[in-house]
Amino acid sequence: MKSCILPTLCGLFLLFCMACSRRVPPHFSVWKLTSSDSQIWDSFADAAVQPTIFYFRSGKYTLRCLTIGADSLPVTLLLHGAPGSLVKYSALFRDSSVYNHTRLVAVDRPGYGKSRYGKAVVSIVEQANIIAPLLEKLSENGPIVLCGSSYGGSVAAKLAMDHSDRLRALLLQSASVQPNAERTPKIARWVHSPLGIVFPKWARVATKEKFAHSKSLEAIQDGWSRIKCPVWILHGVLDNLIYPSNADYAYRQLAPHTTVTYMPIDSIRHNMYWTRRDVIRFFLLEALHCSGADCVPVTR
Repeated sequence: MKSCILPTLCGLFLLFCMACSRRVPPHFSVWKLTSSDSQIWDSFADAAVQPTIFYFRSGKYTLRCLTIGADSLPVTLLLHGAPGSLVKYSALFRDSSVYNHTRLVAVDRPGYGKSRYGKAVVSIVEQANIIAPLLEKLSENGPIVLCGSSYGGSVAAKLAMDHSDRLRALLLQSASVQPNAERTPKIARWVHSPLGIVFPKWARVATKEKFAHSKSLEAIQDGWSRIKCPVWILHGVLDNLIYPSNADYAYRQLAPHTTVTYMPIDSIRHNMYWTRRDVIRFFLLEALHCSGADCVPVTR
């Protein structure tokens, strides 16, 4: 009887994947979630300018990072969502209109890519503490732009609460910042079940983050008033994963304390980075040129 358990589980897993295959976005390919250094180098073999991979030690963690752009340029630190990896930002690393104005640095968040892959860190506070030394290092020559997408936006918000003086601007793209304001996909419930062991590690890490997310967000809600840098909020009006109320909530928390630009993007769901990268590029470049009184007025 025991010999039948593994084949049965594998069969159920395959059937489940087949049933869900049309709903899995192409950007969640295995390569983009588990890419090796050599795969990344190979993917940029035809690029006009080659990015560089480096590893940064933060306590017991080693974070893998990808960078492009001159050291003399202001830095933009990019934090991906869940699941994901630094490879998400490959298109920006090929865009000279971006890396000619900023030194891009993308990092594998803890548990993803080559930053202790498969070892989930479900606390937003702990994730921010792990990434903070990298942010501090990158800001030694001047304040940086911090850009967080989806769950990466949660971590970016916490970093901004603790290190606002080191930021030129904060860009929250489709960010999850409001407790209990996101959808839990059906597949996550499967991964969270006893059958979860048959799913890949990146799925298990993302699911552990998902089920701890609301409580983890509640733990950082007292820090919004500490964010003093200018903030850009970009969110799809039709986002049915991280609900648009997250953007409304962030605006209400931030507007009394700092300059906020809130841009709801029509006809866009949670796929903004892949469908409207032009919008992200435009506001990222705007944030880079923001300085004190030169920042745009509060908008909504």
